[in-house]
This record gives sequence, structure tokens and C-alpha cells, in this order.
Amino acid sequence: MRIGVNCGHTVSGYPGCGAVGLIDESKETREVGKRLIEVLKKAGHTVADCTDDYSNSEGNNLEAICRMANAQPLDLFVSIHFNSGGGKGSEVFTYGGQRHAEAVAACEKLHALGFTDRGVKDGSGLYVLRRTNAKAMLVEVCFVDTASDVDLYHKLGAQRVAEAIAEAVTGGHSKGGGEMTQTQYEKLKKEINELKPMIYDYMDDNMPSWAKPTIQKLMDKGILVGGEEGRLGLTMDMLRIFAANDRAGLYG
Repeated sequence: MRIGVNCGHTVSGYPGCGAVGLIDESKETREVGKRLIEVLKKAGHTVADCTDDYSNSEGNNLEAICRMANAQPLDLFVSIHFNSGGGKGSEVFTYGGQRHAEAVAACEKLHALGFTDRGVKDGSGLYVLRRTNAKAMLVEVCFVDTASDVDLYHKLGAQRVAEAIAEAVTGGHSKGGGEMTQTQYEKLKKEINELKPMIYDYMDDNMPSWAKPTIQKLMDKGILVGGEEGRLGLTMDMLRIFAANDRAGLYG
């Protein structure tokens, strides 16, 4: 994917800098956003840093952000922000409140970290959502002036928050592969098994341990003989039937 990432606002002290409460929004958007860029790049995605630090007005800041985002074809534009006003939790804004898969996933991933899910909201009035060409989302991680939010954010750390947003943006996938997680492996294995039944040709690690004593008994008695190249050609249903018959004493 080609993803544009914006660390919201200018840096502290410049016009257009973010909200200040128990934490400073301008500082924390960069803590999360820069890590998000790193995580996405390590996963093999092309990332454009659309952050403007030093514009002399809020309007110029917003124009610069959109100019950087629109300078290349992006699949997605993500702007990182922190909220204020005494609320609680995370929310994601999209143009027209569209429930893009990435926006919904960002709410879910941040909720899984412990933040209250405030949902996907209509951000049609937000400049960066109106003026960027790509599909766009603005993530409000949490509230800078709510102690419980700030405490949770500090406990998690910017890196974990960035990883959660990256997982939402990419669906947890790297471009071009990489090592599978155990969960991904088990999911793929299940999908393969659903497409084609597993065939057990040999007494090896693939065969369930509960079936091995019965199959070995049948082979020793000459009841079960492999075919071409010694392949047994047993399905899971056959293993279950043989094991049930053995428990019933049919094989002695």
C-alpha cells in the first residue's frame, strides 16, 4: 500500500499547534505518527510523511499537509490527533462518516487496548479530509485532558498505539510476505483443510496421536496395507471409524 501519514498540527509554540492538557497533543502526535511510519515501512509499505512542523498559520499548516498528501497517488491518508474537551476514548473521522474498513478497524484496535470506542464520525468539516485526494481518516487517539485516558496512553506507550493503528490500516498484513504469526498460520491451515480434506498416507507427525495405535494394530495384522509407494490414503473420517471399531473390540 501507499500510505500518507500526518502527525497532526505544527510543533508546540507555532501557530496551529495542538491541544494542551495533561499531555501536549503536538508532541504526542509525533510520538505516535513517527512510530506508525516506521512500523508501516518495516512491513514493506510505501509511506509518505505528510507532517508540517513550522507553518506560520493554521491555514498554511493545513494547506501544506494536503499538498504533501496530494503530491503522490496514495491508497490511504491517515492523520494522527489527540482530542480535548473532557471526553473519554478514541474516535475516527472520515469524510461523510464513511465506515471505511480501516476506520472501523482503528476504533476496534484502540478499543482492544482499553480506550472507550467513540466510533466512526462525520468529519466532512475537517480540512484534511475535504482536501486530500485519497481515502482519508483522522484518528483521535484519546483525550489530552482526561486523566484515565492519559494514564492508559502512558501505560501502553506510543509504540503500542502506533502498532494498533498500523494493524488497522493494513489488516495486519505485510507487503510481500514475511514470517507468519501462529494465528495467521492456523487460519491458513484451517482454510486449506476446508478446501481439500487431509490425507494421512504414513504414520508420521501429521497423523493424530489418538489414531496411531489403531492404525499400527491394523498394519501389524495385515488388515491395512498401503498402496502405491506404501501410501495408506486415509481420511479423517476413516481414522475415526477405525478408532471407534477398535474401541468396540472388533480388531481383537
